[in-house]
Amino acid sequence: MITDEDMAFYDKISPVFNGKKEQVPAPKLCPQCRYQRRLGFRNERTLYHRKCDLSGKPMISMHPADTVFPVYHISEWLSDKWDAKDYGRDFDFNRTFADQFGEMCNEIPHFSAFVDPRMDVNSEYTNCSSEAKNCYLITQAEKNEDCYYARGINTCKNCCDCLRVTQCELCYECISCRGCYKCLFCEDCDNSSDCYFSTDLRGCKNCFGCHGLVQKEYHIFNKPVSKKEWEEKLGSLVLSHSIITDMKQQSKAIRLQVPQKATRIIQSEDSTGDDLLNCRGCRDCFDCNKLEHCTYCNELANDAKDCMDFAMFGLNCELVYESGGGGYNMYNVLFSHHCWNNVRNLLYCESCFPAVKDCFGCFGLRQSQYCIMNKQYTKEEYEAFVPKIIAHMKKTGEWGEFFNPSVSAYSYNETIAQDFFPLTQSEAEKGGWMWREEAQGSENYMGPDIAVPETIADVSDDVTEKILRCEVTKKPFRIMAQELGFYRNLGLPLPRRSPQQRHSERMMQRRPRKLFERQCMNCKKDIQTTYTPERPEIVYCERCYLETVY
Repeated sequence: MITDEDMAFYDKISPVFNGKKEQVPAPKLCPQCRYQRRLGFRNERTLYHRKCDLSGKPMISMHPADTVFPVYHISEWLSDKWDAKDYGRDFDFNRTFADQFGEMCNEIPHFSAFVDPRMDVNSEYTNCSSEAKNCYLITQAEKNEDCYYARGINTCKNCCDCLRVTQCELCYECISCRGCYKCLFCEDCDNSSDCYFSTDLRGCKNCFGCHGLVQKEYHIFNKPVSKKEWEEKLGSLVLSHSIITDMKQQSKAIRLQVPQKATRIIQSEDSTGDDLLNCRGCRDCFDCNKLEHCTYCNELANDAKDCMDFAMFGLNCELVYESGGGGYNMYNVLFSHHCWNNVRNLLYCESCFPAVKDCFGCFGLRQSQYCIMNKQYTKEEYEAFVPKIIAHMKKTGEWGEFFNPSVSAYSYNETIAQDFFPLTQSEAEKGGWMWREEAQGSENYMGPDIAVPETIADVSDDVTEKILRCEVTKKPFRIMAQELGFYRNLGLPLPRRSPQQRHSERMMQRRPRKLFERQCMNCKKDIQTTYTPERPEIVYCERCYLETVY
C-alpha cells in the first residue's frame, strides 16, 4: 500500500531542472518485488577465474570469461589507463532508455570485483569486501581477519561459515551474533562466549543448547548446572557429525518451549522491521544500523537518512531511492547501482565512483559532472536535455522504475536474488532475467570419493590435497589448509556439504525479511513479526517477552 508518507517522499526526491520539478511517480511493484529486482544486479558469491582484458593477467572476477563486455582487474579499472567518456553517445529518442543503456554498458569495461586490493592482505578470493586479511570467500564484509565462507561479517577474526556477525572471534555456523567469542551453532546471541547450539542469549558464558537467557553461566538445555557438572558432561565431549545432528534436534525442541521476541529491534525508536540497531523512525527495514527515517531498506550501516528502497552498504547517505550497493557520502541518488564515494544528484547511473555528480544514464565514470550516457555536456545543456529524456521515459513507462532486468550484467542464478528469492530457470527467464548453465565437467572423474570421518581426530593432513563431494548436491569441493587448522582448533568435524550448500542452508534458516501480522501468544495483542503465522514458535510482543525472559 502506498501511504501519504510515501507520496511525500517521492515528491521530496523528485529532481528539479531549470526550476521545474520532474515528479517521481509511485512505483509499479510492491516493496518485495522492488527489492528482488535490485538484488538481481548484485553478484557476491559467484566468482570465476579469467584474464584481465587490459593487462592479460589472470584474476578472480564476478564475470566469467565469455562476457560480451571487457572486464578489467579493479586496480586497472581504477587507473588512468582508460576513460569511460570515450564510450559516450547521443541519446536516441526512437529507442527505449533500457536498450540504449544496456548496449552502452556492454561496450564499457566492467571491474572484476567490488574490492579495494590496496586495503586487503592475502584475500584475493573475496568480493563486496574491504580491509580483509587472510580471508577466503567472504562477502558483504569489512575489517576481518582469518575468516572463511561467510557473508555480512564485520570486524571479525577466526570465524567460519557465519552469516551477519559483528565483532566476533572463533565462531562457527553462527547467525546474527554480536560480540561473541568461541560460539558454535548459535543464532541471535550478543556478548556471549563458549556457547553452543544456542539462540537469543545476552551476556552468557558456558551455555549449551540454551535459549532466551540473560547473564547466565553453566546452563545445559536451559537448566543450571555446577561448574563441575559442566566439565563432567562437556569437558570430554567430542563433536562428531552424528552428535552435532542430535544436539541440533534436542536444542530445537527446547527452543520451541521458550517465548521468542516478535522482532529483534535494539535501542531503536518508532521503527519496524527486524535486526535493527540504533534506528529511529524507520519502517520495514531489516539488518540495519543507525538509520533515521528510512523505509524498505536492507543491510545498511551508519548514518543513512531519508532513504527508501535502498540496500547494501550505506555510511552517510541521504535521499537515496531505488538503489543498491552504494555508500560513503551519497546524496540525492535515484535508480542507480554501485555508485559510491562522494556522489550526488545521480539518475540511472551504475558503477560511477568516486566524486561523480549531476549525471544521467552513465556507467563507469570517475570524478565527472554533467554527463548523459557518458557524454560530456555543459551545465546549461544538461539542465535542458535531461527533462526531454525523462519525458521520453514517461512515454515508454521507464521513468520512476529501477533498471530493467535486461540491463543486469549477471544471470539471475549468479546473484544474491537467488538467495533471497529463489526461482527456477523458467521463472527467471519469464521475468526477463538471464540464466547461466553451470560449467560442464564437474562430474568428470576426480578419483575415488573420499569418506569424511566422523571426527576431526581421524582426519589426516593430506585431506587438503583431495576433492570431497557434497552429500546433498554431489558437487566437488576442497578443504583449505587454514580451514583444516580452524576445525582442529575448535574440535569440529570436517563439513560434508559444500560451502555453497552450507551458505544456502544458513540463508534458509533465517527468518524472512518480511513482516507478518500475528497476535502475541500471551496477551493477544496484534503484532508484526518475521515469524510466519504457521511457524510453531511461541511468539510474544516486546512487553510480554521482556517480562518473561529478563
